[in-house]
Amino acid sequence: MGGRETTERALAVHRLLNSQSPDPARPLPHGRRFPLPDVHPPQADLVATLARRRSSYAYADRDLQLTALSAWLRFSVGVQRFVPAFGVADYPLGMAPSAGGLDILRAYLVVRRAEQIDPGVYRYEAVSHELVELSDADPVPALEHVYLQPEFIPRAAVSLALTARLDVAFDKYPLRHYRTLHVDTGVAVQNLYLVGTALGLACCAVAGFDDAALGTLLGVTETEIPTMLFAAGHAATQLT
Repeated sequence: MGGRETTERALAVHRLLNSQSPDPARPLPHGRRFPLPDVHPPQADLVATLARRRSSYAYADRDLQLTALSAWLRFSVGVQRFVPAFGVADYPLGMAPSAGGLDILRAYLVVRRAEQIDPGVYRYEAVSHELVELSDADPVPALEHVYLQPEFIPRAAVSLALTARLDVAFDKYPLRHYRTLHVDTGVAVQNLYLVGTALGLACCAVAGFDDAALGTLLGVTETEIPTMLFAAGHAATQLT
């Protein structure tokens, strides 16, 4: 068993666990592309960063700096190196490793306040290190239906959504890999926390979200499932 049949079984499990079915897919059109600036990695001691890592509900009400946003994406979910694999000479392997090196995870940025980036929904392209605009509408009304924890609305400057592509996963692996998708997500979340902490950002992973509402906001197809939301911005004075 593999491919489409396994994907359908995984979707059945996913719907059961979330007690909902997604809305029909409404893919968002691709708009402007925003190349992100080249940046150096943050200079921080790993153990000290681990000790300082916190989940924050308090964010400064100001734009997320473009250099901080670029470094956060680049060193959390960007490309680490290129290797010969899967029939190509330069196959990208990510800073957040995935099972089998498959290109399963996607990162989307829902922007409320960011320097030089208009509010809207964007897909992060790791290889070219740029944002692709999917919607230029104010995302806050939609996020009010996405977040099940209202304390994140409208405080965080950006919300990063991770998704997993079931069709890619189950072209290679059996249904058991449904669990591994979430392990891959957890690895990426740890990166987002540590790089964000090293950059002095306030961060929080959020599992309390409406899957169907988030899928609609991102314009993903049924076989690309949201796995985590991650709120980030500049830190307010008080962290909790």
